[in-house]
Amino acid sequence: MESNNKLVLWDIDGTLMHCGSCGRDALNITLEKMYGIDNAFSHAKIGATSDVEIINSIFEYYKICKKDISKLKEIYEITLKDVLSTYESNIILPGILDILDYIKLNKSIDNGLMTSNFRVGAYTKLKSLNLEKYFKNGGFGDIGNNKIDILENAINDLEKACKKEFKKSNIYVVGDTPFDIRAAKYHNVKSIAVATGFSKYDNLLKEKPDYIFKDLSDFKDMISILTD
Repeated sequence: MESNNKLVLWDIDGTLMHCGSCGRDALNITLEKMYGIDNAFSHAKIGATSDVEIINSIFEYYKICKKDISKLKEIYEITLKDVLSTYESNIILPGILDILDYIKLNKSIDNGLMTSNFRVGAYTKLKSLNLEKYFKNGGFGDIGNNKIDILENAINDLEKACKKEFKKSNIYVVGDTPFDIRAAKYHNVKSIAVATGFSKYDNLLKEKPDYIFKDLSDFKDMISILTD
């Protein structure tokens, strides 16, 4: 049975936090450590694509066995932790902590993730700023080709984790790219766009999200959407 609870699914990079190119840099270092490849990401399509698709495309280009991906994730997790520890501009974006703290204390709202990052990459980034405690589960870049696939996985995983079904009208996707908005529209759930990443406000506005913010510093506006 569907519940009246709200589900908020968050993108990470440019939405919850800013860690620059740490993820890409760590994957480049990992690929160099494992295979001696310099700047492997110069041959990768980045943006709407999940981490697994990026790595698969690199593996295909360099004719690397795809079975190596498990080992790659192990080394990537360690490398990313090291890269993040030296990146001085690793920050939580405005208003995020206030919103996450509110949701954590509200029994009628659940948090989840919807990110193109590998699961290990997602949680390594969140742990670097003590944000991991706010998220039960989600959709990750280990499975699926794009944000549309990842959003479907996120909804399914959160319904299992929370032991409830969510009405489409009670699901909100918070993200900083057109791909987040398009995925929300595809699945007929609500989109909350924030211009805190690489996409400019006007470009996000063209996608016609349900809600749009320059940032979430006025966090009460976001909370009012979730409690309406």
